[in-house]
Amino acid sequence: MLRRLLDFLLNRGDEKEITINILMVGASGVGKTSTLTAMYDRFNKVIDKNIELQLIPDDETSTKLNKKLAELKKQVATQFIRTRPTLSGTKSFEEFRFIIAKDEDSHQKINLVFKDFPGGYLQTERKKIKEWIKEADVIVIPIDTPALIEEGSIYNEDINGPEQLYDIFKSIKGSFELKNRLILFVPLKSEKYLDGNLYYTNPIRDLVEQEYSNLIELFQSENLRDRIALVMTAVQTIGDIKFSMIERDEHGRPMFIYKKKKFGAKYSPKDTEQPLKYILTFAISEAFNRKGNINRKLNRIFKLDREFIKALREFSKDYKQDHNFVILQGEGLLKPDLD
Repeated sequence: MLRRLLDFLLNRGDEKEITINILMVGASGVGKTSTLTAMYDRFNKVIDKNIELQLIPDDETSTKLNKKLAELKKQVATQFIRTRPTLSGTKSFEEFRFIIAKDEDSHQKINLVFKDFPGGYLQTERKKIKEWIKEADVIVIPIDTPALIEEGSIYNEDINGPEQLYDIFKSIKGSFELKNRLILFVPLKSEKYLDGNLYYTNPIRDLVEQEYSNLIELFQSENLRDRIALVMTAVQTIGDIKFSMIERDEHGRPMFIYKKKKFGAKYSPKDTEQPLKYILTFAISEAFNRKGNINRKLNRIFKLDREFIKALREFSKDYKQDHNFVILQGEGLLKPDLD
């Protein structure tokens, strides 16, 4: 990211924007597109009306998200939802493009490019995945929470694939020494486990640290720990629908069943804006915490519109930190010095 920022400063004249590449690395069907949809839908609901900031998708992204939003609202209207995560989801590589800006015509903006690929690529397209990982500034690892937790985590490897991810990241460990990155573990569909009294007693954090221990230890190794901010942020993808049980089809394959929490349930995702808050905090930190000549140039560019930076800071500063929203490593990479 820093190299692109420098190239921009030297070559882009008076236009003032940066691009953050975000790669979502996970199985098909765990809810990646649903979470992006909920993030976009929730942004305008949670942002303070006094903060002059918009999350604006491009036309193609808007079409995809509106279609997905309609599907999610239909799901809430049904009594039960049956899913088989490894067999559904994204069928091809996709990009979702947004800008964060004061308004659509603003020259000062942050481009957010979310990249998503089918979970099957983890077996068939590892070379491509490794290149995408090397290019990414932020890596989102979505986790199917019921698969992580239920029945002693027996479905976790098949559905979430933590050891597959470990093998891929380990093989390109050296590239992680070249620049700072944010890595987000994002347990999805967490409604059952974050409900009421279970909020502070649920096993999500413990099982993420247990089931992803090899990957976490890799990121915490001596050469990487100062380069990587490692965060877990659990989200409720739909809100009023929660995991109920696992059934098996005639072939013995698991079918995850979700049901409404209550009569009159509505589409009401919770905390889906939190990953975005961490992403923006990391981006601002990267822009302002570097030393020397590059830092001075970055500061000059952003001082041209301190109100934009103030708006970014106001939105992102109150990211959650508790049992289910945890900075596991690299807190210093999430502390922008804007003074």
